[in-house]
Amino acid sequence: MLFLQFKISGNSYILEARDIIEIVPYANLQGIPQAPDYLAGLLNYRGDTVPVVDICFLMSGKTCELKLSSRIAMTNYIDEDGRSVCIGLLIERLTETATYKESDFTDSGVALEDSPYLGKVIVDDKRIIQLVSVREIIPESAHDILFRAIPSGA
Repeated sequence: MLFLQFKISGNSYILEARDIIEIVPYANLQGIPQAPDYLAGLLNYRGDTVPVVDICFLMSGKTCELKLSSRIAMTNYIDEDGRSVCIGLLIERLTETATYKESDFTDSGVALEDSPYLGKVIVDDKRIIQLVSVREIIPESAHDILFRAIPSGA
């Protein structure tokens, strides 16, 4: 299976490539007044307005630094009603791909209620790489903000 690798605060994480539509360079985002800190802004993506969520903020409490390696991963997010929604994930240091087999993964030994997006781990070159679930990264409190405007059956 193919994965995209990124780092936050020196820790390595991966996303399944099948959840990603496209990786785009960081672009200026339209700010959203009074939005939660994890909502980085709105992106004009091929003529559509797409909300962009700051993964660094969700995972570490610090906003992503805008570096040359910062990217926006356009994801195919499936909401709780089964609707497919395009959401951008702002990620710094998203620079590598990796291929792993399902059998390479093991349980981390930790299950955090506040971090349901953290999945199994791989030990690769003496470092730990943790799988992040795109489906679980969006906090429950954000669902009304991000999906309220989407009509049922869309």
